[in-house]
Amino acid sequence: MIKNIVFDVGGILFDDSLANTSLVLGEDATEIYHKAYGTTFRDCLLGDMMVAEHVESFKRDADYPKLKYLLSKENLHISYPLLKENLDYIVSLKDRYSLYLLTNITADSYEYIINTIDIDSIFSGGVYSFREHIVKPDKRIYNLLLDRYHLLKEETIFFDDRRKNVDAAIECGIAAAVFNNIEDIKNNLEKDI
Repeated sequence: MIKNIVFDVGGILFDDSLANTSLVLGEDATEIYHKAYGTTFRDCLLGDMMVAEHVESFKRDADYPKLKYLLSKENLHISYPLLKENLDYIVSLKDRYSLYLLTNITADSYEYIINTIDIDSIFSGGVYSFREHIVKPDKRIYNLLLDRYHLLKEETIFFDDRRKNVDAAIECGIAAAVFNNIEDIKNNLEKDI
């Protein structure tokens, strides 16, 4: 029986999609998106580099102004907007389940999130990549969540918008499903009833 639901943040609570980036920049942003969230951005997720340093590494790049706009802390409300309907549904689960976060996230994004929603009143806890210096799909981060909050694998389900992160959770013995929309959560919880 499921007692604990674990959520990724990007793609579930906040929109970090290529589609949103293209909307924000008013153009096909595929190349900029891959630059912004490519190679050295992983260091930001690991907490080994600040996002501002990552942005400065593009100073000589023709796309620097767009990258700076997209990744600046001041513009996260535009480039990483809250998915309010998803949040409202997740909050509605709080009376029946313990809710947790497990996410690859930068320090800047974490600060923005805690200033946007009251995560402490919604979630029973969370594990954040920038604090732990581990990113999904590294299995250590899933086990850290289980150990820190004394969660039983058989009572826990994990939702993420990326297949590789879901597969890693399953390999750790945690039920997991790819999140495309709220129906994915509803359908998986109904299977448990």
